[in-house]
Amino acid sequence: MADGNEIIPINTPAALLMSTDTVDVDYFMEHWEELLQVYIGHGRPSKDTWKNCRSHVGQFIRWCLANNRHPLAMHDFQMRIYLKYLYDRNYKQDTVAIKINHIRAFFGAACKLGVIASNPCRDIRVPMTVPEDMLKFFTPDQLYEIRQAFDDDNVEFRRKRNVAILYLMSVEGLRNVEIHRMNREDVDWHECIIRVHGKGHDRNAFPCEETMEMMAGYYRACPEDIKKDSYGGIPFFLSDSNFNLNGRISRNGIRWVMNQALEKSGYKIEGLSCHIMRHSAGTNLYAATKDLRLVQETLGHRDPKVTARYAHLQERMSRRRTAAIVPRPANTTEKG
Repeated sequence: MADGNEIIPINTPAALLMSTDTVDVDYFMEHWEELLQVYIGHGRPSKDTWKNCRSHVGQFIRWCLANNRHPLAMHDFQMRIYLKYLYDRNYKQDTVAIKINHIRAFFGAACKLGVIASNPCRDIRVPMTVPEDMLKFFTPDQLYEIRQAFDDDNVEFRRKRNVAILYLMSVEGLRNVEIHRMNREDVDWHECIIRVHGKGHDRNAFPCEETMEMMAGYYRACPEDIKKDSYGGIPFFLSDSNFNLNGRISRNGIRWVMNQALEKSGYKIEGLSCHIMRHSAGTNLYAATKDLRLVQETLGHRDPKVTARYAHLQERMSRRRTAAIVPRPANTTEKG
């Protein structure tokens, strides 16, 4: 079954199947798309991963050529000029980080094939905008207020869809892209299991009864004339946009839904994205269970260090250690 996690077939030039001796600078630049696919996504990049990688690397190559510089002749200083160019274009810092990571992979492939000696992106790191102890999240009470923001929508299909999306994000911790990719075939109603097409790997999610009820209510309210798409399967979450009516809801569409709820409930602030719902799931689940392994499995983290952020945040919030050093008068006893 094809979906958003569909593996892109790699059309490696026949000459490379036996030897890389023919790969020089010109050959690499002519075939960089085929060659790079071997080195990203463990050699099996998903459709989304490859689309983004090709876009970011292509942008970089065009910038180099526009500035009379061969892409494979770049060095550290010139890469920092490109970094400044991205910031000057007002890209968000997280977007810049993604672009640089893909370009680093481009140079990494050239290094491994012996086309260049070193990776000019080796020492360039773009930090995340939100440090681990500043993760934003909503409490269950706040999430209930946000959920009520959908109640005044008189279109049953849309109202129930939006609530189901909110539950999958804020209770089950699914990412935007995972909801976007979900097909009807991925839901096992009998066993209450969802096959989640995640970042580089698939996994099973085991939603709670309340989430399954919200999904079932939406499912029953869905229109019958559903559009299939290039992802394959029957999309689970549908768009109500006139441009894509009853087709798969886009990732931007999901963002718009969540932003509208945040606006109506008064929780929308500058720079806050719908990813806060996933952070809320992780933070609240750890607070309720103190089970870091459970949080890791629920969110689909491969690296336990990523999950540990939620425990660290809870500990920082619950232990106000500086209270012990607040200035106070010395304890004195009256002399009789």
